[in-house]
Amino acid sequence: MEKRTPLIFFLCAIITFIASSSFSQDVNIEPAKSVQRRQHILDSLPAKNYPALSYPDNPASGAIVWGAFLNVTIAPREVVRDQVRQLPQLIGLMRIGLPANFGVAAKLAGNYIANEFSIIPSWYYSYRNFSAAIQTSPALWFGAADFTGFSTFGMGFANAPAVNLGFKFDDFLLSAKVEFITNYWQYIKFGTDVVKRSVTEFEGEAVTLSIEQDAFGGARINWGMRLNYTRPDYQLWLAFSDSRLRTLTPEFFFGMVL
Repeated sequence: MEKRTPLIFFLCAIITFIASSSFSQDVNIEPAKSVQRRQHILDSLPAKNYPALSYPDNPASGAIVWGAFLNVTIAPREVVRDQVRQLPQLIGLMRIGLPANFGVAAKLAGNYIANEFSIIPSWYYSYRNFSAAIQTSPALWFGAADFTGFSTFGMGFANAPAVNLGFKFDDFLLSAKVEFITNYWQYIKFGTDVVKRSVTEFEGEAVTLSIEQDAFGGARINWGMRLNYTRPDYQLWLAFSDSRLRTLTPEFFFGMVL
């Protein structure tokens, strides 16, 4: 028993040393963890200079933000003919900041069948993490399609005043925009038949929900959806040229700051 006593004492001393070393390491590491913080692209930018594509805040005066999108419209199956193909749209967007919180954007969207060019002036106001903007979007649309024996062409002019609301936290920018779409004139030609509308008509509303965030090692992406409850807009002119009923048409988009 006396021979085992030094051995037991030695083992207890080793266990005590290991436990105390482990405890001291935990004490040293814990403060380091408490001060670590994830870095974002937004950390070096003031709020009004966020590289945003859909958020209400315009770029700083003189600054320019470029973006590109891919947009897909889901046409209602019950009314779209099988031979009418809905192609994804490629969209280019440029936002320019002006003094006094004003700004202007230019958007070009197209896939040959449906194309649109619009100029979007806007003004915003922000308070802490909230922002709001008013804007208008006069747009010229045009498109063409070829069929066996004849071709078709359409064009028109519309405008969409809107209210855009936004909220930001961490590296996320959330926005919700409501548009009120008015059509001023429309011209569609099917072979030798022509359909013209020159009367100003309210076409309906559209609600756009979008999220902008960091991704891909610091790049900014923008994704979301738009719900159109309108008469046939320019993207569906080929399928709905003779319809005046309102239809719920969703769109899904994904884009990024260039």
